Amino acid sequence: MGEAKARRMATAKSSEPMVVDTMGGRLHVSWDDGAQATPNGQLVFFAEFLNATGVFDQWVESCPLEYKSGNAPDKRDVLGTDRFGIC
Repeated sequence: MGEAKARRMATAKSSEPMVVDTMGGRLHVSWDDGAQATPNGQLVFFAEFLNATGVFDQWVESCPLEYKSGNAPDKRDVLGTDRFGIC
């Protein structure tokens, strides 16, 4: 993760968006120095951490949640949406 952090730090100094890989896919993050708050705060970087370390995958595997309906959502989607608003 050292390379990713260095790349983010270098990108943060430029006007180009940072690329962050999460469970939901690749996101492009741009900073707004004039904003006092953001809708998601630093959530995207937490999602990157969960993806890189495998913590989220381990949590999904250990969760006893089970749906039996033919049109039931995937357990991973339910847990991601419930806790983080991400999938």
